[in-house]
Amino acid sequence: RRGGDDAGIARGLAFSSLAIFQKGLIGLRPEDFRLGAHLSIAKGLPEAAELARSIGANTFAFFTRNPRGGAAREIPPEEIAAWETARAEADIWQLVGHLPYTVNLAAAKPPTWGFAKQALEQDLRKAEAIGAEFLAVHPGAYSEEEGLEAGIDRIVRAITEVFSKVHLKRTTLLLETMAGQGHEVGGELWHFGEIFKRLGQPQGLGICLDSCHLFAAGHDLRSPDGVKRVLDELDRQVGLERVRALHLNDSKGELGSHRDRHELIGQGHLGEAGIRAVVTNPVISRLPMVIETPVKEYEDYAGEIRRVKEIAAGAGS
Repeated sequence: RRGGDDAGIARGLAFSSLAIFQKGLIGLRPEDFRLGAHLSIAKGLPEAAELARSIGANTFAFFTRNPRGGAAREIPPEEIAAWETARAEADIWQLVGHLPYTVNLAAAKPPTWGFAKQALEQDLRKAEAIGAEFLAVHPGAYSEEEGLEAGIDRIVRAITEVFSKVHLKRTTLLLETMAGQGHEVGGELWHFGEIFKRLGQPQGLGICLDSCHLFAAGHDLRSPDGVKRVLDELDRQVGLERVRALHLNDSKGELGSHRDRHELIGQGHLGEAGIRAVVTNPVISRLPMVIETPVKEYEDYAGEIRRVKEIAAGAGS
C-alpha cells in the first residue's frame, strides 16, 4: 500500500477543499481502493468480515435493522469484541451502516416520523458501539399536501433532536444523494445545502454519493468533467470535506429518468465510461466505495469488485 498522505486520506481523513484535492492530484490506483459491497450481518459481524475478505473487499455496508420492517438485532459485547479482531485481521475499515428504507425523516404522519427519529437514535448508538465509521440514511420523502419546505424542516428538526441525545465520537451520519423519485428530498443537491445550513453545519454529518441516483437525477457522470461538476456543486453547497462515502452502482434508467434502479457494473446506462470517470476521480477514489448491484448471491460481488478494478485500470471491454 502507498504510505504517507495517500494512505491517510484513503482511511477517511477529511478533504479541506476541492481546489487542493483536484489540482494536480491523481486518483488512487485500483489496488489501493477502499472497495466493497453491501453484505448481511444477520449471522454476525465476524462472519460478515470473513465474507468480505473472501470476495476481495476491504470495506462493506450493512443494514442496521430489517430493511423493510424495521426490526433490529441486538449485537452483544462478545460479538463486538470478536468483530474488532476480525476487522483488523481482514483490513476492513470505513464501514457503512445503512438505515432501513422505512425510515422517513421527512414524514408528515407523527407515528412514521417518530419511528424515524427513534431508529436514527438507536442505530447511531449501535454504529458507535461497533465502530462503524459511517451510517447512511435516505433523507426522506415529503407529503404532497405539506410540500418540500415542510419535508426539509422535518428532517432538520429530527436530526437536531437526535444529535442532542447522541454524542458522536466514531460515527458520521451520511445523507444519501437521491434519484428524485416522487417527493424525495435529496434529488437536488441544493437540498443538502439547505439542510446543512439550517442545522448550523454540525460535526458528525456528511454526504454519501450514489452514482446510480446521481445519474438518474440528471447528473451526467460519464466523463471526468461531469463528475467534477457534481463535486464542484457539492463543494458550494456543503463543502467537499462533507463528502465521505460512495454507493457505486450502474443505472438501469437513462440519464434524468428519476428511477432508482441499480444495474450490474458496466452493464447499465452509466456504463464503463461512467464507472471509470467516477472511481478514478482524485477525490472519489479516496472514499470508501460500496457496491449495491443486483447480484444473485453475496459471493457474486467478488466479480463486481474485480470488474470495478479492471474498468478503473482501463481494461474494460
